[in-house]
Amino acid sequence: MKKSLQLLIVFMLPSLLAFSQDIKGNYAIKNVQTGMLLRVKDAASANGTPLVMYYPENWKCMTWSFKNIGANTYQLQNLLTNKTFQPASQQINADIPFEEQPFVKGSPNQQYEFIGVKKDTYLIKLKGTELYVTPADIKGKANSAIILAAKRPTPEQTWYIYEQAPTM
Repeated sequence: MKKSLQLLIVFMLPSLLAFSQDIKGNYAIKNVQTGMLLRVKDAASANGTPLVMYYPENWKCMTWSFKNIGANTYQLQNLLTNKTFQPASQQINADIPFEEQPFVKGSPNQQYEFIGVKKDTYLIKLKGTELYVTPADIKGKANSAIILAAKRPTPEQTWYIYEQAPTM
């Protein structure tokens, strides 16, 4: 029994550790279902600008610097605006859209848990809630809102990240 448990731990530990990687650097965040990236609408830098989906481009407004603040928890800073996104309301509920706001180190409304699904693919949960970053339009219309939603057993809440060195 003891040897079986040891073998199980030896074989399972690497797969468990693969999903708890520390993300460092600048990344595009791509929705698995729609193929669209997260960005601030029209690359605007005004506070309150909506977070939307847009066609993949190698642009600063679609690139996020990951700031690790704990186990699988990050604040994201946009390379173009140097701001981040957070729920548009202090009342955190489902269907609340995200908006751009100044990056405030340690702000609870700006912390996201990246829950590994497979290599470089995650569910993104607003820390301290059971709500996930989700496209409002699961068909992928450009400039459609990103909202908070309860966990769903469907792929629209899954996000693939890849390193990006923007050209503009």
